[in-house]
Parts: sequence; structure tokens; C-alpha cells
Amino acid sequence: MGRDAKVQFPTMAIRVRDVIQVLEEMAPSAFALPGDPIGLQVGSPELEVERLMVALDADPRTVTKAIYHHCQLLVTHHPLIYRPLNRVDYEDPVGGAIQQLCAERMAHIAVHTNWDCAPGGINDVLAAQVGLEEVHPFGSGAQVQQFKVVTFVPPEYVDSVLDRMAAEGAGEIGLYRRCAFYHPGTGTYEPQPGAKPFQGTVGRREHADEMRMEVLVPLHRLQAVIQAMLQAHPYEEVAYDVYPLHTPQLYPLGRVGRLPRPMRADELRNYLAERLGNPHVRFYGKPGAMVRTLAVIGGSGGDYLREARTAHADALLTGEVRHHHTWEAWARDIVLFEGGHRETELPGTRALAQRLREQLPSQQVEVLFEESL
Repeated sequence: MGRDAKVQFPTMAIRVRDVIQVLEEMAPSAFALPGDPIGLQVGSPELEVERLMVALDADPRTVTKAIYHHCQLLVTHHPLIYRPLNRVDYEDPVGGAIQQLCAERMAHIAVHTNWDCAPGGINDVLAAQVGLEEVHPFGSGAQVQQFKVVTFVPPEYVDSVLDRMAAEGAGEIGLYRRCAFYHPGTGTYEPQPGAKPFQGTVGRREHADEMRMEVLVPLHRLQAVIQAMLQAHPYEEVAYDVYPLHTPQLYPLGRVGRLPRPMRADELRNYLAERLGNPHVRFYGKPGAMVRTLAVIGGSGGDYLREARTAHADALLTGEVRHHHTWEAWARDIVLFEGGHRETELPGTRALAQRLREQLPSQQVEVLFEESL
């Protein structure tokens, strides 16, 4: 099963752990920035789920709405518990939300910076929302450990084995996929009684032409790639090696692209206000500056001004900024747009709900989007 295929579920009830599995395919936990408290925050993986709600926040108002709609699971972009709690105070908004969830036996999952970095996540959707073209990632982000998987394949099976491994995420380097290295060699083995060798005879030493094939695999795809290799490989016993690499793979948080047409900063402000549905979009910088290339980071992305400039962006759109970001934008000669935290992340949260509808069996689980209720 490739990454784009729908996860297969048994006909029995869907549980929280099944939803976690789907989310792991969409937004791997390895994509989360260090210290980000993602994943299951309240509840048990074994809770059955017939209806779930997707929302931006797990505040008491949203939890109340999920209870009203008889949900067993709340999936939000922002975590409910950011820092370890010394106590759960029902009068505190966080403690009150936790109390509501526990009283109703409702689980809560957070999909935060892993959804920011993920393909099709918060920032890809934001880039599409504002009409960017030729979009590509930029800046810092998640550092994911890489492995090199090496196996030995009969020459006529190289393409079929590599195809299966690539379908699970092996061999991706930048904008290239299915990258591999292979070199001819000779393998030797002696089948024992009970063996069913692909080539050769039991009890007789055999020499076989083989190709040594090497591919890069990120941590979150390693087990799926190995399983695909074992299923596609013709040998009864597959020889393979897995080498951890010192250099991690970067999955950037931000996206940068070209606007449909160049615009002055003051004109672009009005354009973004319409696209985001927020008339209060503000900008910092020269009103007459021409913007051709725009970088986007949903939520709080003011710290990415330098990286946006390095990516040759004329402007950066983010959700909210601090005072020092405003004068830093002037100093770096880049226009900074403040589009609203909610407004820059809500489109990606809506996309999260739609992806869950596509991946979960509709006859077993109903997926609601909080803003649509």
C-alpha cells in the first residue's frame, strides 16, 4: 500500500488508535518541531469513535460543541496542554476543558507543527489560499533522521522492488523521487532441507548474479519501506542492511511562491484581506514596495523574516507578529503582513478535516468541522 492509498480498516468499530494511524500517514510525528506536544493528549487509544470533530483549538467552547454533537474524539491543530500540568484546576480554561473531555470520555489529539510541515498541511493550503504559484518549501523545520537501506536483488527484479519501496517513501531527495544506486555483484548461498530457493537446489552451493541496491529512507517511512521490500523481493529469505546516517533530512516549515502578478504592498494588503476573509490584515514596510514573491507561514511566523529574505521573498505573510518583528522587517527591507493567527491556519485545519473524511470509512466514522457547525 503506497502513501497515497487509503488505510484499510477492519469492519469492526474504529478506535482512537486507528485515527492516530491515519494522522501519522498524513502528518508524521517526526515532522513536529522539538518540544511540540502533539498526539493523544487526553483519553485512551482504545476508545471507539463513531463521530469526531476537527477544530483549530480545544478551548471549553469547542469542547462543549463537540459534546453537543455527540463526538467521541476531538482533533485540533493547537495542543490543549502545551506545558506539563502540576494540577488540573476546573476553574482554569485548560483544566476546565480537560474536565469536560474526561467527564464525557472524549479523547483529544493535537496535530500541530507536524501538520505545518507536512505536504498538503497548514502552509501548503495557505499558499494555495492566497494564490501562490511555483510553491516550494523554505527555511528551517523538522530534522528527521535518515537511513540507508541496502538489499540485494536479482537484476530482473530491480525495477519492481524499487517501485514498491519508492511508493512507500524511499529514495526521495529534494524534488526527485525513486532515487537509488545499484551495482552488480555475486551472491552465494547453500539452501538447506525445507528451503524453497528462488534459484538453485537444496544441498548445493549456489552463485547468483545480484544487484546491490541502496536507497535513502526517512525514519517515519522506514518500517513501511522494509515491509514493501520484503513483499516485492522474490527471495524466500531477504538479505538487507539498515544504516543510520548522521545527516538528517530537513522538512521546512514555510512555503514561498510567486504571486499571480506583481503588486504594491498596499495593494497586496487588500488582496490578502479578501483572500483570507479578514479586513484587518496589517502590513509593516514600504507601502510602495513591489512584491512579486511571497513567503507564508501560518500562525506565529515572525521569526522567519531572515529565512524568508534568504529565500528571495519580497514579503512574508504570517498570522501574528511581535513589535520587534515590525522594525526588523524594515531593517531587512522585506514587507511583513499580519493576516491573523486564526485566518492563516483555519484553511489548513479545514483541509485536515477533509483529508480525514477521505481516509476514514464514512460508514463507520463521521467527521465534522467545527467552523461549519
